[in-house]
Amino acid sequence: MPCGDSDLYAFLTDMRNLKTVVPEGMIKDWEATEDRCSFRLDTTGRISVSLSEALPHSLIIYNAETFLTGKVTLQVTIEYISGVRSAFHITAGVNMNPIMKMMVGDSAGRYLDSLIDTIESYNGFDKVRGYSRSL
Repeated sequence: MPCGDSDLYAFLTDMRNLKTVVPEGMIKDWEATEDRCSFRLDTTGRISVSLSEALPHSLIIYNAETFLTGKVTLQVTIEYISGVRSAFHITAGVNMNPIMKMMVGDSAGRYLDSLIDTIESYNGFDKVRGYSRSL
């Protein structure tokens, strides 16, 4: 990532910023505060996400809930590379019954891949350096 670990952490822990990294036209009815957001996807309905845990500059855990999949946990691990570079990894935990898992197929994985690509190609990281409020 073209920003340091502390800036990336500050950006991702303010839920109001997440709309800027969601692929264009994918969500509707966006609502957000600093530690919660909710939105609607055509394929899954309303999704509510909250910041569950945050360890400065290294780990962020989000809890999400959807009607279709139930509870989902996303863990973002941030890795320090330099003051102006960092890396991140996203791990998702979804508890679905086998029938629902077959219905969803690999769409959840494709969505995560799309989200990662969008975060990596985000053009606003020059605004993130020294970040202290929502963009």
